[in-house]
Amino acid sequence: MTSTRLLKWTPLRRVRVVSEHNPSALVGLAERCCSLAPQPHHQAVTLDGIEGTLKGGPVSLRRSLQLGVRRWLLGAPAPCEAESDHLIWMRKRLFRAAEPLGAVTIHRLGFPSSELLVTRRVRGALTLDDAVAAATPARRTHLFAELGREIGRMHALRFLHAELYPRNVLATEPCNEPGPGFGRSLIWLGTAGGGPTAWRRGNLRRVEDDLGAWFSLAADWMRTEDTDALLLAYAASRRENGRPVASLPGLVSSIQRSRRRALARFERCPRDLGGAAFPIAGWDPDVGRLLRLWRRGAALAHPPVVSRPPVV
Repeated sequence: MTSTRLLKWTPLRRVRVVSEHNPSALVGLAERCCSLAPQPHHQAVTLDGIEGTLKGGPVSLRRSLQLGVRRWLLGAPAPCEAESDHLIWMRKRLFRAAEPLGAVTIHRLGFPSSELLVTRRVRGALTLDDAVAAATPARRTHLFAELGREIGRMHALRFLHAELYPRNVLATEPCNEPGPGFGRSLIWLGTAGGGPTAWRRGNLRRVEDDLGAWFSLAADWMRTEDTDALLLAYAASRRENGRPVASLPGLVSSIQRSRRRALARFERCPRDLGGAAFPIAGWDPDVGRLLRLWRRGAALAHPPVVSRPPVV
């Protein structure tokens, strides 16, 4: 089980470690971070002989005040702790999510001043946009069908990703090791802002925000057949998991509205684009084509992957 350990607690500083494995593996890292110089956003580290990727660094003053108030009023965990919990939640439900090795939060005067998340490094993984650029047409279709099925299953379980951008989905060769994600090619990252939503909302009103965020950046490089594979697999997965979409035209309309909101956020804060060009303004998939493919059973052409190896 995940355990929490206070490494240091003084009137000015508190170091908190959350680890799925052994908290002592993060002790040295946390103590080195007590005198933080600015850390890079991503850095390769080795913890207890395990290769990992460190994400995080110092928290800005404004962000620190926001997180401190949220923790006092709502009991909300720090983002790195929340992301670690969400990745564990996904892995327990057989998503192929990054394995968290631990999270570290450093508080000063009750406000988080720095936070770190360490996940197990995956060799040979590419972001999904880079992976599909070098893939064959059949491989592209398989990747987007898997993406749609996994997002549909995620939403059927009332889990909101909230950071569903191409940089937060990695692609590798299909996993051949028994355990979470067997047979799957996609690895999920970046879930601090989302999580299980059933306790907050009794319905799925926000799920279109995930797909709107995805298409806000991915519509520039996705082909028509990629969009078809993703949306048809998403609708099929929602139906198979007992939470069908009301209609494909309604789904596309809700994604378009959410995408427009995402583009408005990029206009207000271009820094969120990470240096990328501003996305195309229009995105209008052929709903009639989607309906024809759906009626012909095109979504069934890509069956879901299995969750465990065959029994011999």
